[in-house]
Amino acid sequence: MPKIHPSSVIADGAILDDGVEVGPFCYVGPNVRIGAGTRLIGHCNIDGHTTLGTGNVIHPFSALGQPAQDHAVEPGAATYLEIGNDNVFREGTTAHTGTKPGTTTVIGNHNMFMNSCHVAHNCRVGNNVIYVGCACTAGYCEIMDNALISGLVGLHQFCRVGRFAIISGGSVFSKDIPPFMMAEGRNGGVKMINKIGLQRAGFSAEAITVIKHIFRIYYRSGLAPSNALAKIKEELPQTPEVLEFINFCETSKRGVISAHVEGHRN
Repeated sequence: MPKIHPSSVIADGAILDDGVEVGPFCYVGPNVRIGAGTRLIGHCNIDGHTTLGTGNVIHPFSALGQPAQDHAVEPGAATYLEIGNDNVFREGTTAHTGTKPGTTTVIGNHNMFMNSCHVAHNCRVGNNVIYVGCACTAGYCEIMDNALISGLVGLHQFCRVGRFAIISGGSVFSKDIPPFMMAEGRNGGVKMINKIGLQRAGFSAEAITVIKHIFRIYYRSGLAPSNALAKIKEELPQTPEVLEFINFCETSKRGVISAHVEGHRN
């Protein structure tokens, strides 16, 4: 049976699996389902058509499943938030449902959202992602596995962040950040590869060397992006990392961020 503090309100229709713990002064809406072992520490608000998997931890003043902050939202339309397993939502974090009827915001597994982070409508967050304090992603952003979004980062709607990419604190971007790279600034650009993150994740020395070559060709050769991709295809072994980088760039709709220039200011 779930454990529910007497000061909390669980609306009729909400489904709480065995082992759920609801601390004091929480609200759980009628269309919410919460998986086993998930803990609402206190002062949490879970509403909308929201599903949480198992083992999540929601800290005080987090609000999950509220309507999108978008004038296109139709009152009363069903929009959704789907959250996987073993995520941590620290104090004041928000994640909203989709904006158009039937659409969904998706958050995967083993992610950490530090205090006051925001996941807007229709975002897709993968697995093992970290949002550091006050990081915010606007609507329809896609954050791929193992990305690190540092504190006070803001991403424009529809931006993508590739696997194992890292964005330095205080940065603001309106273009895509490719996998394996480190970017910083106000659309300031890619500065280097995420070498430490790749090493910690167990990438081989050979794979990291190839990623260094990707960086050199795409960001330091002076070639136009299309020509740089052609050179990468011609000169580098077509390893999974190379193919992933190429596919990411070729499928970008907002464009891929350019190289970082020392002393660059916008």
